[in-house]
Amino acid sequence: MGLFPPVVLPRFWLLWPFFVCFLMVTSFVVLGIAILWRYEGGRVSGPRLEQLQDPSLVGILPIGYLCREELWMACGGAVKAELLLAFRAFVVAYLLPQLLYNIVKDGVYVFFFYTQWTFTLLILYFALALRASVDHFVNQHYYCNRKPARLVPPDFGDDDEEEQKVLREEEDDAVQRSGVKSLLQNGKDHRQQEKGQLPFARGRGEKVENAGVAGYVTQAVFQAVFPAVLLTDMVYWGVLVPFVLPKSSGHTFIDLNMHAGNALLLLTEFALNSLRFPWFRGGYIILWSASYTYFQWTLFTMGLSHKWPYPFMNVETPWAPAWYLFIIVFHGICFALCLLLALGKQSIWSRFNFPTIPRMSF
Repeated sequence: MGLFPPVVLPRFWLLWPFFVCFLMVTSFVVLGIAILWRYEGGRVSGPRLEQLQDPSLVGILPIGYLCREELWMACGGAVKAELLLAFRAFVVAYLLPQLLYNIVKDGVYVFFFYTQWTFTLLILYFALALRASVDHFVNQHYYCNRKPARLVPPDFGDDDEEEQKVLREEEDDAVQRSGVKSLLQNGKDHRQQEKGQLPFARGRGEKVENAGVAGYVTQAVFQAVFPAVLLTDMVYWGVLVPFVLPKSSGHTFIDLNMHAGNALLLLTEFALNSLRFPWFRGGYIILWSASYTYFQWTLFTMGLSHKWPYPFMNVETPWAPAWYLFIIVFHGICFALCLLLALGKQSIWSRFNFPTIPRMSF
């Protein structure tokens, strides 16, 4: 007998359907990573204001670029940024106790299901979005309340009173010119907004501020959770409820929030926020769902699980490749639906001549 016990692989590892499913899932993962590697992130600095006169221009911003203002500003000025912040805070306060209740009630076993994964990701997105909104108002409060440094003329002694008077007059003139310049700039920015230009455009010659790592993470989570929520709800109501779950099974308050309320809250957020929806970030939903699939395969390999959470994930049947291909295609359909909703949103704001975000990239 050797030092190590023999490794006993689950029987599905020895079946051809599993290898076909593994090849399909891994191929799409490689494709998603390649696309994200090619397009993700703002690879050039933000454009100058004169380049943003027409928000419909194509090619101004790289499709992976994200402005900081897109994280906290409501699209088209539909609502005030304060209301968007309050909505995000409400969603976090509303959904987070439900997640904690599920964990306390059933333990970590709740994460055996894809629905719980998506529900957790949804809460994570709203927490990140809330952080971005709060960060904006905190910084705004800091800069608005910071007192400008006052120039104190040097002490020339009693014999130089005339020179001190001249310096004070020059200082007062400088302050007055600065105030007039500020008023003129505010009026100019207001006229630019009335023309349908970017509501967050700064001064001429200034660059749009990059969202930073936290901003890109927020955008990535948003574009992963949106199609994942649609997929979860459609599979639940279209497949599991009529064909899998017992007819007598009811729906609790938390079940309804996890399979219907989640989509309603996310669609409201989508309608209000200014986040773009670039096509290439479909790679994130691929990575998200593939991670769950690898997680389930790992549980079976380690002998920690002996049943599949969903019947269509069973790789021990000859129909497994067809089911996995259907799931992959259905992911693409859900993401395409999100893209169509983003195009419709842009069209609505443009129709009413509201200021739009810079080039909603697809």
